[in-house]
Amino acid sequence: MPRSRMIDAFCNDCLIRLAFEGLSTAIALTDEKSRLIFVNRAAGEIFGILESDIGRPIQKAIQDLSLLALWSEACQREEPVMSVIKVSVPSERLLRVTVGICRTEKGNIIGRALLACDVTEDRRVVLEVSEELAKALLSHRFTYNGQSPNLSELTPMEWRILRLLGKGLGNAEIASNLMISLNTLRTHLKSIYRKLNLPNRNAAVAFAAQLQQRLPDLSLTLLG
Repeated sequence: MPRSRMIDAFCNDCLIRLAFEGLSTAIALTDEKSRLIFVNRAAGEIFGILESDIGRPIQKAIQDLSLLALWSEACQREEPVMSVIKVSVPSERLLRVTVGICRTEKGNIIGRALLACDVTEDRRVVLEVSEELAKALLSHRFTYNGQSPNLSELTPMEWRILRLLGKGLGNAEIASNLMISLNTLRTHLKSIYRKLNLPNRNAAVAFAAQLQQRLPDLSLTLLG
């Protein structure tokens, strides 16, 4: 390889590595045998996985049991896995985690990527918003088909799903928007149907649309 090309390749590798190092998203890359081949600085803070762990199986480097369980589950699947989990090691956090798959052009798996961002602060804000939303709902009685559904039972995630249902989004779009799997979304939908006494998805869509029309602007803002 000509010297100029070698320098270009070297510089590109350095720039990519520096870009990864500077991200607040934790990144841990493994080969096809789940051995660590790269971790960035955030991986040490969020996962507790250090550069000194490179070469070790990631299962032995992950310290938190919930994260380890998610990784093990993802390794049994042929598609990326996304979830929000609570970890306690190296510190207590709420993480939005994605386990991606690296493939060759022929589709062969050559490694996996473990990525996560800390959404602990987002969760705190959502809880505060939920309290304000509850106050708004208490002052605006809402009825649907002659009944008053107990909206206070909905979780923040169920509110988000309900809002997107009211906008007419399909399940795949909602799952992508919220960075959750379709199976997780279906579980949330069943919970929404049960809590609001709705028979099916069509009824939930109609309910969500009517809810957004009738709630005050303040509540709509809080729902978002």
